[in-house]
Amino acid sequence: MEIFLPCEVLGKSRGKDSQTASELELFAIESYAKEIDDYLDKELLKKLILDHAEVARSLETALSDLSASEAKLKEANRIALLGYWDIDHRGETRHWSESMYELLEADPSQAPSLDLLIKRVHPDDREMVLEIRRGLTENNNDVAMARYRLLMEDGRIKWVSLIFRTERDVDGSPILSRGTIQDITKIKIAEDKLEQYSKHLEAMVGEKVREISESQMATIFALVKLSESRDDDTGAHIERTASFCRLLASKAMHHSNYSGEINEKFLETIYKASPLHDIGKVGIPDSILLKPGKLTDEEFAQMKQHVIIGYRTIAEIQKEYKNNEFLRMGMEICRCHHEKWNGTGYPEGISGNDIPLSARIMAIADVYDALRSKRVYKEAFSHEKSREIIAGSKGTHFDPVLVDLFVGSEKEFEQLYYALT
Repeated sequence: MEIFLPCEVLGKSRGKDSQTASELELFAIESYAKEIDDYLDKELLKKLILDHAEVARSLETALSDLSASEAKLKEANRIALLGYWDIDHRGETRHWSESMYELLEADPSQAPSLDLLIKRVHPDDREMVLEIRRGLTENNNDVAMARYRLLMEDGRIKWVSLIFRTERDVDGSPILSRGTIQDITKIKIAEDKLEQYSKHLEAMVGEKVREISESQMATIFALVKLSESRDDDTGAHIERTASFCRLLASKAMHHSNYSGEINEKFLETIYKASPLHDIGKVGIPDSILLKPGKLTDEEFAQMKQHVIIGYRTIAEIQKEYKNNEFLRMGMEICRCHHEKWNGTGYPEGISGNDIPLSARIMAIADVYDALRSKRVYKEAFSHEKSREIIAGSKGTHFDPVLVDLFVGSEKEFEQLYYALT
């Protein structure tokens, strides 16, 4: 653009009268100002147009990227079987994603609502879902997860996983809840199959363990019977004492003195471990074990060694199986079932609650069966006579509370004796 400066215009006007010169001077200044304004306006407009075009291109690119991202997100949601929803608690508005409608198999022209959702929820799970919905506003749980079923119109069942989060204001009032619902039907089917397989495997393992346990116990019973057969004509002594121990322990389980020690596992263990109580007798000579008369002091001292022999035998095995409860209780019973409540028993002369509970129970069971049974040195006593002897030893030989429990259930002991003889 060509621009004339005011000095050039004024130079051309020299020699004329002053009025004409002033008019020309004013005209030149106005013309110059107008040219400048026009130039600046054109440059500014050009810049604005270029800037607008650049912004438009950037916006178009951003919108294109956003559309691509939304498309990818929608596709990802469809692949993941994931539906998105939100609730504006203040504006009381809802929004469901397209995949949410697809998951519910609902008409997308219908406005999102709790009724539309509940219509799809399995009848057995509706109360749970309604409780969750109430929790969005009434409870202080900001994050929650749940699983429930949807019942489709054709009878199909879908399992879904719900996860949501609620934002609250400073007063704890809900502002916005956002969440997802994912179709986990295939996952649930796989989990159910895995659970069934685990239960089946657990049952198989349990059955195999039971078989092994039974075979082991049969072997133990057979070995102990061999030792018992030397001074017990029938060999039923170990079966009866095991059952007596379990019966007395079951009575003690409900007594406050022992309820903290005795449970179902204890009952099972004492039944299995009690047959070991006299296994140490294999180390006692027949001349002592089968002597029909009273033992001499020397013979009785040797007889008392059977508790140590039995204890050490089991202790050697227990070294390899340190956490085995069966062996631990077997050691207790072997060593301590001849201890007495007043401390006059053997081998250690311990007293009261220092004697293991399993051994205190075994003491009563063993003496009751010994009294009822015929031995080389005595005839069998009646139930009444046997009960009288045990009751008379309350607080001296036997734990007084266990004696009371024995006497209180004496009929059961008598019936059990006859059932196993």
